[in-house]
Amino acid sequence: MTKAPSPATCEAQRHCLSIVREQDEDFYLSSRYAGPADHARVIALFAFQIELRRIPHVVSEPALGEIRLQWFRDALEEVASGAPARAHPAIQAAAATGLAGAGYRDDMERLIDARARLLYEPRFSSLADLSSFVQEAEVPLARIAAGDGAAAHPAIGRIAGAYALARFTARLAPDLSAEACAEAQHILRGAANAPAVNAGILGRVAYLGLARGYAQRPDGRAWPIAKRLAMFACVAGGRL
Repeated sequence: MTKAPSPATCEAQRHCLSIVREQDEDFYLSSRYAGPADHARVIALFAFQIELRRIPHVVSEPALGEIRLQWFRDALEEVASGAPARAHPAIQAAAATGLAGAGYRDDMERLIDARARLLYEPRFSSLADLSSFVQEAEVPLARIAAGDGAAAHPAIGRIAGAYALARFTARLAPDLSAEACAEAQHILRGAANAPAVNAGILGRVAYLGLARGYAQRPDGRAWPIAKRLAMFACVAGGRL
């Protein structure tokens, strides 16, 4: 019999859902396709990533950002060692859903470590520089979300790279947007013949189904209705 989550855990999970709903439309839409067994873990993961993304933008100097990043490293380490989770919704939800466990640990730390790049060098000198950043800052997120499906469908990692390049370049390096979107389209063409992804795995990473739409919008313009249709088509068709 599955043990019911504690009131503190339930409150942390509700707070994480609120963060995701209010701060990242892609994540929120994607989470609605996650199966019941995956939903809490996916929401906790997405909230954790949102917290990390914020750090370079809310600190006044690199040292303060490093302190915040170290706080998250230490918090995961404590959970992994069996200590109670710190009183932070994303950490409490991560603890409750196993995200601090050995199976996810390396990729969780990559997400943390990668954010330090933006503390020191907010500008990207080339597409290769930007690609290297997203490979560490965003691609591990998809592997964690997919869980055991990441190994079964290696194209998930490639598509995650295309998604990150297409979505974030307009914000991180506007001068590289056209080049990044062209590269994303090239990656997606290479992954076009990847096998279908089963519904359970696809529901964990449905946001990746938006990669093509972002790659067609190097100016970063909003596409709220088309975005919802694209994600639905991705899940219904079983292909990223």
